Amino acid sequence: MSKTPYEIRLELLKLAKESLYEPVFQKRQNLMDEFMSKREVFVGMSGPTEEQLALQFPVMPDFPSTNDIITEAEKLNQFVSQQ
Repeated sequence: MSKTPYEIRLELLKLAKESLYEPVFQKRQNLMDEFMSKREVFVGMSGPTEEQLALQFPVMPDFPSTNDIITEAEKLNQFVSQQ
């Protein structure tokens, strides 16, 4: 059974979102892991040190916008539409 054009567009949007979100999730996880590993160094020490006080929570990358996802889906559509 073939898919309708609406189903195809929905699949392309899902694929575009997934391909744009995955690197952001990975980067966020890496930043959290790094932050937590630095923070664990301080466990068991008495009183906060200068290094502890200076340790800032990392700035997390933003997720792609709806426009970014649509643009990526359009690129995917162009690719699959080539003959």
